[in-house]
Amino acid sequence: MTDTLTRRRSTEEIARSRPAWQRRLTSDRAARLTFYVVAFLFWIALAGLFERIPGPPSVVDSLVEEFRRGEVFGNFADTFYRFGIGVALSVGVGILVGVVIGLSPMARAFLESPVLVGLSIPAIMWAFLTVMWFGFGHTSPIVTTFLTAVPFVILNVAQGVQGVSRDLRDMSSSYGVPLGRRVRELVLPAVAGYVVAGLRFAVIMGWNGVLLAEWFGGSGGAGYRARFWYDANQFAGFAAWVVLFVGVIIILDQLLLERLSRRMFRWRDATH
Repeated sequence: MTDTLTRRRSTEEIARSRPAWQRRLTSDRAARLTFYVVAFLFWIALAGLFERIPGPPSVVDSLVEEFRRGEVFGNFADTFYRFGIGVALSVGVGILVGVVIGLSPMARAFLESPVLVGLSIPAIMWAFLTVMWFGFGHTSPIVTTFLTAVPFVILNVAQGVQGVSRDLRDMSSSYGVPLGRRVRELVLPAVAGYVVAGLRFAVIMGWNGVLLAEWFGGSGGAGYRARFWYDANQFAGFAAWVVLFVGVIIILDQLLLERLSRRMFRWRDATH
């Protein structure tokens, strides 16, 4: 333990001894910025090589026009409504089922295969199925989001529960601590970081699910609007909505979920 702390301290001292400009160039923020610049230049190169790939100027014009028409906020409001309900349901059900699988070998044997099947089915298949089952409207995007996201939450929570010290679980059981109290005061605090990791997966996968469901069977929403421009053979308008999709998920992941994940795992490490 002492050797580990010494090595960690030495690494941090070496990092602090480097010049400020070198630390900035090798930081996580610099790496992300470099990726965005390279991706933007790659986009410009593709637009120059292929006529049917719209370049940044035409995409920006389409974005401005969509904002001017008032299409962006209204369609994203529909999408976020469906997405929010689907993710909330997936997190609630995922935590419940994940805790049951982690605590009960019988439940794990019974539910492990359905969870693996859910993980193997892509979002596009759920989108097709839910549109067939529920038709157009809010229901199919919500159900697609839920079915796409919930296996990832279950898997993360179940792994977290199985990682809880068996000695602590056996001791609490031996002393007759009620099951509800054991889950509330021992299991859930220990798996908080895994819940956040599952939430992160749920948001990313659920976002794909809701957009695909709106694409194939939505009566409105961001995916529906992107399909509108695709069917109209207006690829600049379609690319404008793709840029919005990517921008929204990056904002959700980097500004909200990643910070929440770092904070929860920092709390877990400090507790250990």
